[in-house]
Amino acid sequence: MVGKRASELLSRINDMIVSGKRYEKKIEGANAEERLVLQLQIYKLRIRIMDDIHQLADALLDLEKVGPQPELRGQVEDVFARVTPRLWFHIDQLRGEIDKIRARRIEAKAEERSAIENEVANFTMRLDAFYEISLAHITKMKQVGMDVKEARENFIRLLYDRADELSGRLELALARIDGLETQLKESPDDTNIVKLLMAAKKSLDTNTAGMDVVLGLMKTLELDTEVYRTQLISATRDISSGLLDTGMAVNLLGRTLKKVAGWLVDSGPKYLLKLLLFVGILFVFRFAKRAVRVGLEKAIDASNLNLSQLARRMIVGTISNLVMLFGILVALSQLGISLGPLLAGLGVAGFIVGFALQDTLGNFAAGIMILLYRPYDMGDLIDVGGVFGKVDKMSLVSTSLLTLDNQLFVVPNSKIWGDVIKNVTAQDTRRVDMVFGISYSDDIPKAESILEDILQSHDKVLDTPESMVRLHTLGASSVDFVVRPWVKVDDYWDVYWDVTRTVKLRFDEEGVSIPFPQRDVHVYNQNLLAGEAE
Repeated sequence: MVGKRASELLSRINDMIVSGKRYEKKIEGANAEERLVLQLQIYKLRIRIMDDIHQLADALLDLEKVGPQPELRGQVEDVFARVTPRLWFHIDQLRGEIDKIRARRIEAKAEERSAIENEVANFTMRLDAFYEISLAHITKMKQVGMDVKEARENFIRLLYDRADELSGRLELALARIDGLETQLKESPDDTNIVKLLMAAKKSLDTNTAGMDVVLGLMKTLELDTEVYRTQLISATRDISSGLLDTGMAVNLLGRTLKKVAGWLVDSGPKYLLKLLLFVGILFVFRFAKRAVRVGLEKAIDASNLNLSQLARRMIVGTISNLVMLFGILVALSQLGISLGPLLAGLGVAGFIVGFALQDTLGNFAAGIMILLYRPYDMGDLIDVGGVFGKVDKMSLVSTSLLTLDNQLFVVPNSKIWGDVIKNVTAQDTRRVDMVFGISYSDDIPKAESILEDILQSHDKVLDTPESMVRLHTLGASSVDFVVRPWVKVDDYWDVYWDVTRTVKLRFDEEGVSIPFPQRDVHVYNQNLLAGEAE
């Protein structure tokens, strides 16, 4: 059964060799399209021939397990001997075909380069397949027991030749890409440069793929690939492919350090000067920011502008920060950063951020309204948004309040402006409202006289507006007086506490009682009530 299979394989191999020669004759007079079709047919035919040859070798080995097969062995060795040089021929032929395709790039237009690179990639895949088939062929020859020394040496020569070629093409492709990227920065709207750059990157991908195949075959043959692998990593930025190779990693590190050292020598002084200039400009504008702040504060103090402390701080802070922002832009321009695209990008980003932060913009608008209408100022005691405290600081977005027990609250300006604002310290003077009660049995004129005397004797109670002492209500258990002196805002609590303490002491001295609510509880004996009823 195996012998029959071997005979069939031999017959089919010979038939396909004849067909291949026929295709090769046809290709000589074919047009461009027919030539591509015939080349593809020849490629597939050669792949099938090699597959059948290797199956034939396996059939021979199976038959020889039963007994010697001198006739079949002779035929198999003859086929291998004839096919091996043809493999080298096919490899050289494919490389020549690829070179012809590459030569068309010189006169090709930018829009045609991508198609040419695709064609190169297709033929390169076929070439890589033949390199892999060649190694499999040599391995199969060795399994059959044939002498592979000459074939192995020829194949190694082809591998090194291919690796050297790809090494040069990788360097050329990288240099071409760098040049095109530089041109694209200078002329970003040039579509031809974009097309050429895409084609150059396609060429780089093709060459790196080919180099990867060749290095894999060289590694199988235990050949030194360190230099080529280092270059491949540099081209693909794929460090993981060489992490396990210590020598290559050291080589790569050395090359990287050499490049860094070269860059430091060539470009280091230039960039160091730019960096120093950048830092110097920032330092100068930081000093200018402080000078502008001091100058604005003095100018506002010397002017007759009726500005609140909030407005003063906002104007001074905004203008000084704009000076610093201008300094940053100037410094960035010294680093070679184009300010036009940067400002355009900031404008677009500002629109997007503004749309996303509508509530924040509402706070910003409310902050401007507060600055314009000045319902409160720094240090004022206000009641806004459910918080009662002193204004500590304010921005265009929020107001910070310190409560009387020193808690900090940050209230959004939109919440303040959209609600009632109670400013306790907006006026210079304030009325203190107090209520004192006496017993119904006490002397009303006497109590009234005591209260008036207390107010008149207090040095912090203002003469104008005039203080008020009036009998206000007849309560359930007391006769209530309202006492309303006027004081300066800062003296409010001192007067409140002093008057309250003095009233208690004077009422005690003068025998005026301060009543408190009382209830009389009456207890009735139910049995006694029932007897009286009888």
